Amino acid sequence: MTARDDVAGAGRKRWPEGYDPVRTRRQILDSALYLFEKNGFDRTSLQEIVDRAHLTKGALYHHFESKEDLLWQIQDEYLDVQIQKVREIVGQDTSPDEQIRELITFSMLSVAKYRGQVAIFHQERRHLTGERLTAITEKRDEVETLFRGAVQRGADMGVFKKDLSARIVTFGIIGMCAWAFQWFRPTGDLSFENVADQFSQLVIDGLSD
Repeated sequence: MTARDDVAGAGRKRWPEGYDPVRTRRQILDSALYLFEKNGFDRTSLQEIVDRAHLTKGALYHHFESKEDLLWQIQDEYLDVQIQKVREIVGQDTSPDEQIRELITFSMLSVAKYRGQVAIFHQERRHLTGERLTAITEKRDEVETLFRGAVQRGADMGVFKKDLSARIVTFGIIGMCAWAFQWFRPTGDLSFENVADQFSQLVIDGLSD
């Protein structure tokens, strides 16, 4: 029997090697991520989340304030990864078209690696309120601003058509890649690299002056 399966008393967790708050927090988040993607935020209860994690509600409330707090934490972690990598890509001394290719490739990698987070971000974000919604919106806007900067630099340098709206192009690129979570499967015939290459060709050809 593993530590995950060793449940004592009224569902209470007993760790043979000692309580690990980081691991407990991760188990709760992973359980919520799975259930939010599978059943939706509204149709997932806190009891289902702790049951799947083999923990108690007491353990959950020790780390999180509410179900909405769980949703926010999942989206916040995902966007932090996005921002860090996108900043790295646009900060390189590479041509605008190469940056767009890298941004599209990373976006498709995210769909393949973080499908649950992508699905939840686009389908369940409406359940966030107040400061949590504001924080997620600000991070989403930062990602879009970084993408738009790469497009605008290409237009300013004469690499891309100058009469195109960088804002609309950015929405198109992000939307095209993000919506792939609806149909892309890592185990399918196409790899995320194959899809990214075809998306990149469509975008670069359309932007090129």
